[in-house]
Amino acid sequence: MTNSLTPKVAMNLIRENNGGTVEEIVGDGLNRGIIKGTVKGQRGALGKLYNGGKLPDVKRDKQGKSFHYYLKDSPIIQQAPTSVSGPITFRPTLEQEGILSALTEIKKCSNRSEAVQWLLKEGIASKRKYITEVMQSCEKIERIRQQANQIGS
Repeated sequence: MTNSLTPKVAMNLIRENNGGTVEEIVGDGLNRGIIKGTVKGQRGALGKLYNGGKLPDVKRDKQGKSFHYYLKDSPIIQQAPTSVSGPITFRPTLEQEGILSALTEIKKCSNRSEAVQWLLKEGIASKRKYITEVMQSCEKIERIRQQANQIGS
């Protein structure tokens, strides 16, 4: 028997994977045993919930070939790029290099860039509350900066 997504379960999965792709969101639910079935079937169920208006606090955005789901009140939605930015260059430590190599070796990621992107996404997801607080603080600082500039004009 397939346990399909309910609006409540979908909201919890989106909250925990805010900004994630539909595949990441339903994949998380499947991996954790919250829902049963296939990624394809549950991806369709999530789309039906969204299109049917059952997720009013969620915004969906298509980036490339995949839909990303966001909580409407999340500061992350305002930071979500409509297109991919340019490359970022950095030098990984030996430990990081080993992790990148392992992820490509087991075919979790097809290349090192994809492995870095996956690790970044997972790191953000694991620190979502902290990152939300930081982004809210940055927004507050920007508002204060704008107010100060208006006073000086």
